[in-house]
Amino acid sequence: MYYKCGAVKGSKTLCIAPLFKGIGGVLVIRAGTCAFQDHDSFYPRSISPRERLRYYARYFSVVEIDSTFYGLLRAGTWEKWLTLVPDNFLFHVKAHKAMTLHDRSLDRDARRVLVREFMDSLAPVHARGQLGCVLLQFPPWFGASRIHVATVERIVDMCQGYGVTVAIEFRERSWFATPERSESTLAWLRRLGAVHVICDEPDAGVGSVPLVPALTNRAFGLLRMHGRNREMWDKPGLKSSKERFDYRYTKLELEALWPVLAPLTESVDEFHILMNNNSNNDAVWNTFDWLELLHLADKPRPTLDTSEQLRLL
Repeated sequence: MYYKCGAVKGSKTLCIAPLFKGIGGVLVIRAGTCAFQDHDSFYPRSISPRERLRYYARYFSVVEIDSTFYGLLRAGTWEKWLTLVPDNFLFHVKAHKAMTLHDRSLDRDARRVLVREFMDSLAPVHARGQLGCVLLQFPPWFGASRIHVATVERIVDMCQGYGVTVAIEFRERSWFATPERSESTLAWLRRLGAVHVICDEPDAGVGSVPLVPALTNRAFGLLRMHGRNREMWDKPGLKSSKERFDYRYTKLELEALWPVLAPLTESVDEFHILMNNNSNNDAVWNTFDWLELLHLADKPRPTLDTSEQLRLL
């Protein structure tokens, strides 16, 4: 195991980026954000909202589309987006809220119809080979039970029938309550061929999950970082979800996390890091932090157009 060593802090050399080769011979590490429209101060004022994705793709090679949680995208939207990004750019897509039971107004038959419509709506990006995965993020009340296991298996099976990779994120602690329970959950996800989403988030009891650095699919590893704002995580009456994710990681926090994740990269072709701390430009800034820490940045981070620059100094 060899490392490319970064900056020296105190008397210790911080070894940041492992020179691993994935199972395909060359490891690809991608870092991006969950959604691309949220980061107003990232984009120059001269850029139209319709051109933001093109600007985003100058710096990052992956993005998670979260608007699909609320509604299906039209084929024309995908076709437009695909003209704005390079051919090697990847989209992860969050499943519609009714697919993951955030919206329980549909019966099973109606939900099956929705899954078909949702998967059909991804045809343009899937046909281009630029669909990373469909993310099934289940709600905080969705604990480990037989009926929920059956529900996950049914939805995964339907999605995989379209030839896509499926990633699973749980938000209820019982799936990982003990080492034995964690191993059982991970072994089950491996049998399903689903990607286990590694989460970094505050320890907020039953409505949160611990960091479980493990792989369940040889295609890629996936880390989603939600911030560590414990005070706001489960606070009632929030005006916006951005309040829950109002947190900027320090470089030291990211440096401390990477040695835990680095060994995983030996077993996959790609490892993806997605920042979901979408408040105050934190997600985009921490994505630049990752690219710099892992020696992946091919251009300097841009200067922001707003007074928020003062905060970053």
